[in-house]
Parts: sequence; C-alpha cells; structure tokens
Amino acid sequence: MPNLNTCNSHAILWNSAASTRVESRMNTTTRLAASRSGFSLLELTLVIAIIGVLSAVAAFSFGGFAARAKVSATKASMNTIKTALMAYEGEASAFPPDLVTLKRTKYIDESATMKDGWNEDFGYRVPGRNGRKYDLVSKGEDKQLGTEDDISIWDAADKEAGK
Repeated sequence: MPNLNTCNSHAILWNSAASTRVESRMNTTTRLAASRSGFSLLELTLVIAIIGVLSAVAAFSFGGFAARAKVSATKASMNTIKTALMAYEGEASAFPPDLVTLKRTKYIDESATMKDGWNEDFGYRVPGRNGRKYDLVSKGEDKQLGTEDDISIWDAADKEAGK
C-alpha cells in the first residue's frame, strides 16, 4: 500500500505542477488580452480621419449630382411644355397668352407642376426675343432672370446652330 500512496502523491504532485503550468499560461494569455483590450489613440484618430475624408468626398459628389439633377429636371419640364405649346399652336394657330392656359385647355395635365428644378415658375413670353415665336426660360439656381445660370428652351438649339 505504501507504494500506491507514493504513486498517488507523486501523481498528485505531477498533476498540481501541470495545473500550475496551465494556470500560469492562462494568466499570461489573460494578461496579454487585458492589456490589448482597446484601441490606441493613434488608431482611433486614423479611423476618424478616414471617415472624415470619405464623408467629404461623398458630400462633394452628391452636391454636384443634385445640381445636375435639377438642371435635367428643368430641361425635361421645359420640353414637355414645348410639346404642349406646339400642339396648342397647331390647333389654335397661335401660342397661348400664358402657361396656365395649357392646363385649362388640357394640353398639360392639371396635376403637373409648371415649376423648374428650384421650384420657381418658368418665364414665358409671346412673342419671344430674336424673332422667336415664344421664350420659355428658367431663372436657374440663383433664381434671377438675366444671369448666366438661366436655362432657355432655345439653349440647345442655339448651341447646335453655333450661335
């Protein structure tokens, strides 16, 4: 029996030594994990700077897109009005005195808006300038007639003709 106790005590000593080694390794791993549990100030600053740059690029890209979209919407509305004006003129042998007449006579749907991309009324004049039958103009982004950002129904035709 003494041999068994010796063996058992040796096994217990060996197991406790192995257990101590395992515990020691676990403590080292736990300490390493605890010391690296967060981000450094440099890492956080770098991430914030990257987010700022990406936000600025996105805002710049979206800003240009919104302006181009308003110009495109304005030109599309002007072409719709131009088609209605031509149909009215074909039937009445004259252009309407104002754009509201196109709605009253059902050449343009009553629910359709007669405003440009900046929510301003179109400028309409009969007869138009430069020998044109009519003028149809948007004030553009600055909302003032006679400035460079004005959009005329004749702009595309003038560019094609080289005027």
